[in-house]
Amino acid sequence: MTAAAPSGVVTFLFTDIEGSTRRWESDADEMRAALSAHDEVLRKAIEAHGGWFFKHTGDGACAAFASPRCAVDAAVAAQRALELPVRMGIATGEAELRESGYFGAVLNRAARVMAAGHGGQILLAESTAVLLIGIDLVDLGPRRLRDLPTAVEVFQVQAEGLRSDFPPLRALDTTPGNLRPATTSFIGRPCEVADVQAVMKAHRLVTLTGVGGSARPAWLLRSPNVCARNSPMVPGFSTWPRSPIRRRCPTRWRRCWA
Repeated sequence: MTAAAPSGVVTFLFTDIEGSTRRWESDADEMRAALSAHDEVLRKAIEAHGGWFFKHTGDGACAAFASPRCAVDAAVAAQRALELPVRMGIATGEAELRESGYFGAVLNRAARVMAAGHGGQILLAESTAVLLIGIDLVDLGPRRLRDLPTAVEVFQVQAEGLRSDFPPLRALDTTPGNLRPATTSFIGRPCEVADVQAVMKAHRLVTLTGVGGSARPAWLLRSPNVCARNSPMVPGFSTWPRSPIRRRCPTRWRRCWA
């Protein structure tokens, strides 16, 4: 039985097949059959969890839910049954229902959150994540998404039967933090860099000390960039120089920093 269209504060689920154009060009007949099965899986998962399927985008779907939890459950159920790589994005907010469609900024957020993901991945905007209880979420940090004026806090759903490792998000800031990208190669000290990377993965705050000329700035730039590239779940890195702190500290405290 198809659910009634929710109104007011609504949770939206947007989906899209990753690499659909390449699949159509490679084997149109196979893609046509796969798309038919994809549509059936999505529709059943959405309707089984009380969602309202209001738009088909050709290679994806748009659905509305009165409950954020139902939207996530529908996305998880669909991902477990889908054979094609489908990225999914979910956001919650006020939307206006006109005839058979919705209008509002929340739809843009759901679409942009979805576009930042990869096949098999379910991403949530913070507007949905804060309303959930009992869902395993990974905080991917605030991300700048195309055409949105402010950063969106993005979360990834983790559930049994779903992939958990994905490449970095397709965001405007793929490596959040204040570290500039390394523009030159770093030669030598592989053991020291590896040690710093291991510590950075295990602790939220890391302090590097050493005598002048020990290449601490290069370590700081090199190690986090490698960590972020090899561990997409790491939300990002920032660095703060210690010298401003020393200048503002009383003289008796400065000895502690030596």
